[in-house]
Amino acid sequence: MEHPVTLFRENKPLRTVVGTVGVLAVLVVFTEMTLRTIVPITVIFGAVMAHDLVDEIYGLPEGANWLAYGAAIFVVGVAFVVIHPTPWGGSLFALVGLWFVFDGVTTIRYGPSRTTHEYVSALEEDQMGEMMLRMQTLNVVYQGLRDAPEPQTVPELATDLDLTESRVESVLEFLESKGRVEQEGNRYRVEPSRWGRLTPVVKFLIWVPRRVVRPFRRIATNV
Repeated sequence: MEHPVTLFRENKPLRTVVGTVGVLAVLVVFTEMTLRTIVPITVIFGAVMAHDLVDEIYGLPEGANWLAYGAAIFVVGVAFVVIHPTPWGGSLFALVGLWFVFDGVTTIRYGPSRTTHEYVSALEEDQMGEMMLRMQTLNVVYQGLRDAPEPQTVPELATDLDLTESRVESVLEFLESKGRVEQEGNRYRVEPSRWGRLTPVVKFLIWVPRRVVRPFRRIATNV
C-alpha cells in the first residue's frame, strides 16, 4: 500500500483542491478580505479546479482551459456590474472573460495556432529534474554564445561549456526558433538586440495586440 504522501503527490486534482483551499484560507485569515469579497476569487479558482479535474479524467483538448477560465471571469464581471456602484470595472472584467472564452473556442475548433518546440514540449510533468536541467543548459549556452568574441560552432561551444554536442545543438535549434540566435553557415551567434535593455518591454508591447487579435484573425482565415 502506497504512503498517503506519495498518493497526494501523484494526485494532481487533489493537490489543486488542497492548494486552492489553503490560499483562500490564508487570504481570509491574514488580510482584510471577507467571505463575501472572496467569492469572485473562489469562482475563478473553482473553475481552475473543475477544469483540472475533468482534464485529468478525460483529457480535454487544448483551449478548454481558456474556455473555463474565461467563463468564470465573465461570471465574476457580470456580478460586479450588478452589485457594484461603478459597473465599468465589472464590464471590463466581463469583456476580458468573453475574450478568453472566444480564444478557447477557436483553439478547440482549429487547434493550437503554433506548435511548441520539442525542446520544451517533449517532457512529462513528472520529469521536473530534466526540465530544470534543460532550462539551466539553455541559459549556459546562451550566455556562452553571447560572451564569445566570434560566432561559434556546435563542437566549439560543447568543448568550451563542457556539454555534449547533442545538448548544445538542441538548445541552439530552440534559440534560433525564438529569434535569439542566428546561424551563419555552421556557426551561431546571438541575434543583436535592436532596443538594448528595453527589448523585453518592446517585444511585450508588440506581442500584446497580436495576441489579442489572433482568434479573430484565425476566424477570418478559416471562413
